[in-house]
Amino acid sequence: MDLLLLFPPLTEATLFPYLSLPYLAGHVRRSGYSAHQVDLSIELVHRLLDGPALTRAAAALDEAEDLPTWYRAAVADAALQHLGEIRDFVLTKDPAPRLGPVRAVRMARQAAQLTLHDSALSHVWDDFDQLDRSVLRLSESPLDSLDFATRNLHALLTEALDESAPRAVGISVAFFSQLAPALLIARWIRRRHPGMPICLGGQQVMLRHGELAAMPSVRTAVDALCVTAGEEPLERWLSHLTGNTPRSDVPGMRWLSPEGDTTAPTRQPTLHFKDVGAPDYGGLKVHSYLNDTVVLSMVSCVGCYWGRCIFCSYGNRSLERGAYQQASPRQLADAIRHIVASTGIDFVTVVDENTNLRLLARAMRLVRESGLRVRFNTRNRLEPILLDPAFCKELAALGCEGMAVGYEGVTQRLLDKLDKGVDAADFQAILDNLAAADIRVNLSVMGGLLDETEEEAEESLRFLERNREKFAVDAFELMVAEPQTLLLADPQRYGVVLDGDASFADNRELNYLGGRVGRRHTVVGGPERPETLQRLKSGMRRISAAAGGPPTGAGEAPAHPHPPTNYQALRPHPWIRSAPARFDLRGPGGGASSLLADPVREQVYSLPKDHVTRSAAPGGPLIATSAHGRSLLGRLAAADVGFLCDQPPPAMRPTR
Repeated sequence: MDLLLLFPPLTEATLFPYLSLPYLAGHVRRSGYSAHQVDLSIELVHRLLDGPALTRAAAALDEAEDLPTWYRAAVADAALQHLGEIRDFVLTKDPAPRLGPVRAVRMARQAAQLTLHDSALSHVWDDFDQLDRSVLRLSESPLDSLDFATRNLHALLTEALDESAPRAVGISVAFFSQLAPALLIARWIRRRHPGMPICLGGQQVMLRHGELAAMPSVRTAVDALCVTAGEEPLERWLSHLTGNTPRSDVPGMRWLSPEGDTTAPTRQPTLHFKDVGAPDYGGLKVHSYLNDTVVLSMVSCVGCYWGRCIFCSYGNRSLERGAYQQASPRQLADAIRHIVASTGIDFVTVVDENTNLRLLARAMRLVRESGLRVRFNTRNRLEPILLDPAFCKELAALGCEGMAVGYEGVTQRLLDKLDKGVDAADFQAILDNLAAADIRVNLSVMGGLLDETEEEAEESLRFLERNREKFAVDAFELMVAEPQTLLLADPQRYGVVLDGDASFADNRELNYLGGRVGRRHTVVGGPERPETLQRLKSGMRRISAAAGGPPTGAGEAPAHPHPPTNYQALRPHPWIRSAPARFDLRGPGGGASSLLADPVREQVYSLPKDHVTRSAAPGGPLIATSAHGRSLLGRLAAADVGFLCDQPPPAMRPTR
């Protein structure tokens, strides 16, 4: 094999294959080279759905001394009970008759995360020096001294190398959480195949190649850092490795040496996006991702046509002349038809930073005219075009089912300061139009916006509460000053002061493995980070409560009105676990509350014993002893904790 392409763990990009590998593989294959692509991130998830490992974790169910340990054991115990069904659905999309698809996927995700607990792969780093030293240490450690997940990653890498016998290896690092595992993979390859050429590329390498080039763990294992889009550089690199092209003709590569010498790229790529073909998913297990339906992705452009949001590292690079490139409607329609024809999958997510919705609509009309019906999702701002109800309805008719949207509040002063390019006065009408068209909106909510006042943050939160039925939430995060952003290039312009040390700023309290990573900063005249973090966490709780479900975390349900129920009992689903009495909570008045864990939804519910009791029978129902208790059972049923049922017979005595 000419090239082995790897997408390393760990990442939340497990709903469908991340696009870097299919686009790179497609281009080098069309250029006459062979390529084998392996998504090690999803492959590792499959390996972590391991019965013996879950059995070991579940052993703590009875003797756990603290609630977090007991909860992890409850997740393992529930996953073990349904493991065959979970694996069958995730790996082959066989039916999940007991759990159903959504629950099977959620439980698989929780089980995999459980086996990553305390793994070296899931560490969150404070600076590059700490990361570098850890990678060097791990790469020299005996295999049997590594944790369960890291050993499985090594086994997967060994299998990929043996299967492909590659001439060269390319590793795509899209998310910061992949960086340490990617470097560990590179060093393992170097130890096993000392002469194997290795290249690192992807978004994180583009953002941080200066820091990476200075790290011993990188210099001694990696031959090149690709600092641009990778299609043309990889093709030319392979040509160089076969003796057909001098290294000086390989664009976009920063060459490294163990001694620390680096050679900057001699030229930039000239390949235009209109000349890049459709993604090639050949070799990837496209049906085995953590999704209840099978979805593939594509892009309609390179960069962002707006590109001016000051916090966006990807979009800001698009401001250079010629940096933004987009497909024609015909090219986009052809790519969609190719994906469907080559995979049989007719659901695509257009994962642009900001999709040109007019362009996409034109392409989808061409797809529809060819007789093909395709479902699709988009990523975009709340664009003015969405003020047109007819356009929203046309998008839905063309197959649009959802939009991923960034939400930075409704304060126009701040939106203008961030150069977001949208009008907050439009948001209500747009959400109404999308709801009327039955297009689902998933928001990523950003807080910590420069000098945002408490009043401004409150108004933005109230807007979400008023519209809670019109959107779902993908993530909450605080703004981070990332490399290669307008914010970091000119912080004084935005009232930002950067910290002088090299420590990372991230969202470890809110996002998977820290989320975005940048420089620590303060805002002149603005709130400190602890205050903005508390604001955002409070907002998360309020948005959850506004959705009408039971509370998140250990705390009694708020007393806001809920439709009453005449049912006296609720029979929990088989995966629900009741915490032992030693973990009961005591309220200010001395009343006790028992805890109920839902490993599928990652929830722990607190139920006051004066209102809800548990049946003495194993797996028996929860029994309401008051009107408030009946209301709580109704809320649990609405959250899919179980089924409401009539009052249990007298023989089933409740227990406190």
